[in-house]
Amino acid sequence: MIGRYQTLCAALFSAAFFSGCAESGAFGQMSLLQNGASGLPTVISTAELARGDITVTGPDGYCIDQTTLRSSRSGGFAAMASCNIMSGGTEGAIVEPALVTVTVSAAPDTVPSPADLAAALQTDLLQSRELSALAVGQMATGGENAFAGSDAKHWRGAFVTGDYLVGVTLYAPQGSPLIGAQGAAFLNTVSSNIRAKSRSRSSSASAEQSQSQVDPLAARLGRLFARRDL
Repeated sequence: MIGRYQTLCAALFSAAFFSGCAESGAFGQMSLLQNGASGLPTVISTAELARGDITVTGPDGYCIDQTTLRSSRSGGFAAMASCNIMSGGTEGAIVEPALVTVTVSAAPDTVPSPADLAAALQTDLLQSRELSALAVGQMATGGENAFAGSDAKHWRGAFVTGDYLVGVTLYAPQGSPLIGAQGAAFLNTVSSNIRAKSRSRSSSASAEQSQSQVDPLAARLGRLFARRDL
């Protein structure tokens, strides 16, 4: 079963995300533990994806790097981190350093579980939690490639809102409290914000597409973890 998903996630924790984002001037291998760097990104508090149906906003103190945004009729991508760090100390309070990614695609028939995500990524699922906004899982490996000093362990989850599947991922520095239970709670807050601020749009085309899938699980994981997305 795991081998079936190898082609879907081979580049998830390699340079694929960062090479893709580097074309638009995103995080790359920057250290999220330091500020004052040159070439600071443009930070925004809110971003709309998927024709405005999905609104992404970070918890207090966390902003979206505008250069990471990608949006289409059926999905999109955004990355967020500390406003204070990304702005070189000019915006936002000092908060725990972290990198959060949000990936949006057409909704499948069912939502991939944390176990599904771990299997697709070929890593161990250390723990999972059913929270108010989504189910999240702590992945054993892969996070070490997110940014300089990031921990291998990281959190992932997915949920459906309206016609969209939303995947969220949290990376944090080694030794950060966000590697533990606080990280799961953080993703729950991010997901709750998305649910509360996004609107539902009926889409028969998305439903027809889901019904025509030969391998529903592999297909939905493929949409959630498209190449160049994290």
